[in-house]
Amino acid sequence: MDDPAIDLTRRRITYLMLFRVGLVSFLLIAALASEVGTPAEDPVSAYMWRLLGLIVATYGLTIAYALVLKRTREPLRIAGFQVGTDLILTSVLIYLTGGVESSFVFVYLLIIVAASLLFGRGALLTAGVSIFGYVLIAFLAASSLPTRQVIRLLAVNTVALAATGLLAARLAVELRRAGERIASQGLRLRELEAVHKDVIQCLTSGLVTVARDGRVMTFNAAAGEITGISPSLAVGRHVGDVLPALVPLNQALTDDGSLRRGEIRQTMPDGNERTLGVSLSPLVDSSGVAIGRIVNFQDLTELRRMEAVVVRTEHLAGVGRLAAAIAHEIRNPLAAISGSVELLAQTVNRDGAKEAHELMAIVMREVERLNALISDLLNFARPSSPQRVQLDLGQAIAEMVQVFSHDKRFSGAHIELQAGESVMIDVDPAQLRQVVWNLVLNAAEASPPHTSIVVAITRQEEAGGKTWARLEVRDRGPGIAAENRTRIFEPFFSTKQSGTGLGLATVHRIIEHHHGRVEIESEVGVGTTFSVMLPLL
Repeated sequence: MDDPAIDLTRRRITYLMLFRVGLVSFLLIAALASEVGTPAEDPVSAYMWRLLGLIVATYGLTIAYALVLKRTREPLRIAGFQVGTDLILTSVLIYLTGGVESSFVFVYLLIIVAASLLFGRGALLTAGVSIFGYVLIAFLAASSLPTRQVIRLLAVNTVALAATGLLAARLAVELRRAGERIASQGLRLRELEAVHKDVIQCLTSGLVTVARDGRVMTFNAAAGEITGISPSLAVGRHVGDVLPALVPLNQALTDDGSLRRGEIRQTMPDGNERTLGVSLSPLVDSSGVAIGRIVNFQDLTELRRMEAVVVRTEHLAGVGRLAAAIAHEIRNPLAAISGSVELLAQTVNRDGAKEAHELMAIVMREVERLNALISDLLNFARPSSPQRVQLDLGQAIAEMVQVFSHDKRFSGAHIELQAGESVMIDVDPAQLRQVVWNLVLNAAEASPPHTSIVVAITRQEEAGGKTWARLEVRDRGPGIAAENRTRIFEPFFSTKQSGTGLGLATVHRIIEHHHGRVEIESEVGVGTTFSVMLPLL
């Protein structure tokens, strides 16, 4: 690949050759036009033939220069030879067209300017050679003008050539310096532009610039990762097509330099909804006039989810403490009632009071039910510390499913296990059994008879690089209404008439103690999926 300076010199020489061809063509046309109707033996006609010979020689040299210029790596040598031959041809032209009186002296000026563009201060040398050639022609060529007039023409043209050489050399130097400054500034601008692009692309937050008409001008890589939209597809589109939820904030922003912050809920191309924290500010030009908007946003979905988990955990902790206190206060009287009723039943039984015995049996059954409820409440309020062991989640769940399938409460449903590769976790087996039992029991009670309950085990890798063991329990029940999903893990909240509302609350508490999380996806009329996320070993 050629040096940029060599390419620039070649371009300049090419332009000068094109200019020379144009000038010579003009002279050729003028010569032909003036010879129309002139006898061939006329002396003027002979002069014109010599002029045509010069023009043809110029064409030939131009073609030769063009062929050599493509192959040489030293174009300035070709340019120097070209300027020299141009001076010789111009001198011959002036000699043939009247010497000191010739109207083609101006061609010297063109050659001097051309030399200044190619060689800078070389214009002075070209001007000197031109003056020498013009003075020499004045002595060699005969003139019909008086000597005084010849001297005046010679002086005027010599001064013009010298002045042109000085000015052209000076302007060439200034032009070169200006070119160097422009090149330096252009390099700095390109470097700044590269840094600017790198900074924007390396930002971890989304950055979008929007024109006044709502058209997206820039869209960095982080914005593409957050929204799931390719930057190449986003640029040029209206912001309402890319981030519809942003339009109200964008319209409300004034042009007084104020900053507006807010949160928006944006539905992504994959159908998931994310919470974005957005800040908008005016985009202004160098004169301070607003030309658009700067939009900076971050994905707050995980942060908001964690905040909701913390709030729910604090709420559940308070409810648990209250439940533990109430359970203790209720259990002691229940024990006394149970013991007294047992003694009374024995006494009534001896007397043969059958009806009273049946009533006391009902009381005992209800006391046992209340005692079981209080035990569940205490398990939720004060769960035991996990006794963790390392186990294969798939193998453990397979054993549990086999046991559950023989339980009469699951007789109307088929449990289908989907487990792939081995997934090792650190968990309390008894508490894991309680979690799976509650989830599968809920699914069986919610599903229509003779339907399948799917228990699936997979690995899931999140954006941060953390890998989880994912346990899903899917049913084909009526689903959970949207207004109930935020309360589904609250104690004593249940959508079933006979439910205590402690099963899912206990599941949430156990998984939380194992540093995991529970997620729910439900669609009314389709079914519900509970997902338990546990960290892998």
